[in-house]
Amino acid sequence: MGRSLPTTEPVAVTAESVTRFAEALGLADTGLVPPTYLISLTLPAADRLIDDPDFGLDWSRVLHREQRFAYHRELRAGAEVTCAVTVESIKTVAGSDLLSLRTEVRDAEGLAAEVWTTLFVAGDAQ
Repeated sequence: MGRSLPTTEPVAVTAESVTRFAEALGLADTGLVPPTYLISLTLPAADRLIDDPDFGLDWSRVLHREQRFAYHRELRAGAEVTCAVTVESIKTVAGSDLLSLRTEVRDAEGLAAEVWTTLFVAGDAQ
């Protein structure tokens, strides 16, 4: 597939958002970005697939199936990051689709992390 979405505008990783995310998971606030924090940035970056009439993604049929993170270096509150989403594959299984996305998260120093997301998109009910 290989279709890429435009890179997002820079988003600040604020201390407040990191604290709220850590608290929601029951983690101690260490000032470090929790490993799964990036989902709060990468999934909204894929929202543009909803508005794309050529793609036609209906979020009401989407279930989050899998997530993988690869950090190339530690992120801290105060960083500004951009997200570049690529649709790596779409596989149809029993009338439903498995949508695989890869998102590159970059800061001022370059590639900070990669996030792979697999979404299950339910087909039409028969």
